[in-house]
Amino acid sequence: MNDIAEKIIRLLDQIKEKIDQITRIVNAVLDSVPFFLEWVISKVRGAWNAMLDKLGEFWAWFTDKLTYVGNPWLLNGAGEGWTTMGGSVARINDTITDLNLSVDDRWQGRAASQYEQSIEPQRRANTSIMSDYAQNIGNALSSLATGITSFWAGICVAIITLLGALAGAAVATGTIIGLPAVPVLIGLGIAAFLVAAGAGVAVLYALAGSCRTTLGNCTAGITEWPAIATR
Repeated sequence: MNDIAEKIIRLLDQIKEKIDQITRIVNAVLDSVPFFLEWVISKVRGAWNAMLDKLGEFWAWFTDKLTYVGNPWLLNGAGEGWTTMGGSVARINDTITDLNLSVDDRWQGRAASQYEQSIEPQRRANTSIMSDYAQNIGNALSSLATGITSFWAGICVAIITLLGALAGAAVATGTIIGLPAVPVLIGLGIAAFLVAAGAGVAVLYALAGSCRTTLGNCTAGITEWPAIATR
C-alpha cells in the first residue's frame, strides 16, 4: 500500500478509537443522570444526532480519496528524468560547434557548404528538445508531485487538529453539565476538517489543471528534424 495511504489510515484509526471512547463515556454518564436532569439527556441526544451527520460526511470524504492518493515520488523521479535527458541532448550542441567540426578542414565543395548551413538548425533542434519539451514536462511533473505531497500533508495536519478537538470533547465528558458540549465540539472539529480538506482539493485541482495545460503546450517548437539528419 502507498505510504501516504498507510499514514492517513493510521490517523483515521485514531479518530475512530477516540470517538468510540467518547461514545462509551457519554453513554455511561447518561445512564447515571438523575431524573431531574432529563433536559441534559435531551440536549445531548439532539446534538449527538447532528454530530453523527457530520461524522458521516467525514468518513464519506475518504471513500474514494484513498484509492488514488497518487505517487509523488514516481512523478518527481520522472520529472527529473525528463530534465536530465533534455540537458544531455542540449549538451550535444557543444560537440557541433564550428571549432569541433572538421568539415571545413577535410571536406570541400558544395556538399560541405550545405552541411555547414545545417549546423545551426541542428543546434536549434537540440535546444528545443530541452526548452520546449523536456524542461516543461519535467517541471510540470515535479510541480504536480510537490502539490500532491503538500495536499496530503495538509490533510494529515487537519486530521491531527481534529484529534485535538476530540481530546477537548473527551475532557468535557467529565461532568454532566459539560455533556451537551461534547457533540458540539466534535461537530465543530469535523466541520473545520471538511473546510480545510475542501480548500486543499480546490488547490490541487487548480495545480493539476495548470500542469495539464503545460503538458498540452509541449507541442510547440520544432515540428520535424532538420533535413540533413533524415536524408
